[in-house]
Amino acid sequence: MTDKIVELVLSKFAIISPFSLISSNRGLSDSVVYKVSSLGREFALKSYSPSTLSSLESTHALLDQIRKNKFVLFPLIFRNKENTTVVYHDGFCWDLSSWISGNIPDCSIFNLVQSVKKLAQFHTAIGSEQSGVGVMPAMESREVEINSFSISSINFSAIGFLPLFNLKELLKWLRQEVGSLMGSPNPIVKIQYCWGDARRENILFNCSEISGFIDYCAMRKDCREVDVSRMVSSFAGDDNLMWTNALNAYSESSQINYLVCRKLDILGTIVSLYRWLNWFQKPMPDAMVNPGIQRCIEIFQRIEKWKEHGSLKSMLFYD
Repeated sequence: MTDKIVELVLSKFAIISPFSLISSNRGLSDSVVYKVSSLGREFALKSYSPSTLSSLESTHALLDQIRKNKFVLFPLIFRNKENTTVVYHDGFCWDLSSWISGNIPDCSIFNLVQSVKKLAQFHTAIGSEQSGVGVMPAMESREVEINSFSISSINFSAIGFLPLFNLKELLKWLRQEVGSLMGSPNPIVKIQYCWGDARRENILFNCSEISGFIDYCAMRKDCREVDVSRMVSSFAGDDNLMWTNALNAYSESSQINYLVCRKLDILGTIVSLYRWLNWFQKPMPDAMVNPGIQRCIEIFQRIEKWKEHGSLKSMLFYD
């Protein structure tokens, strides 16, 4: 059945038999990425929710523009028989791109610095596209989600994989701490298109060289700091030396607000914990359960270390 669906979608992109389905990978969402080989070329065929159609088409246009601006680390997007980049089939939207080979990099300073420098190049390549200034959307959205979270709405029996007493104490501590961290006004920053999912898991290396960036569907207007904070955090966690090296490396080509990066990371991590606690209140697809539990535990343990450290403000490093 899967082969038939893939064959039908590929035919709409003018990729016809013979083809071979090499592998498939399902993420934490309903999306599936198929690696397909046809006539000596390898492609990535990915499914998306129909609700992403408009944003997906916009992202494809952005990818085309930054490729014209000589930034080629993102995959090449192919057009279908109707000269558009998205196909609707079997209840999903689909796009087809070039397959980028490589492995997720280790959490070394060397790999992080390389990745951050390439991220700076990407920001430069896309920065001329409808940029402006304003209050950073990412910071405002984090604050809204944190303020709307309710401990009383959580059924703790649904998250029995976390130590109950520790979790309740941690949530109380967070409620006390976030107010002081969010107390100062958010600065005015440059707003431009950003990657939106600049994480270590979406960067591929071939030996010691970056071979490409993947997972581009979250591109949106925000501040550069939101991409930088997510990328550095995914490599460094709360390692002060790695943060300093990475932010200094980025600053060689573009200005960046160090304090804002750390604040975005801290608030974003809290939002992630709250989201996972809420998601586990509802039935979850089987494929998401174990990865979701692992991710939730990782976030919980990271924030527990912040509590042991003393305060959220003390985790800013640059206060």
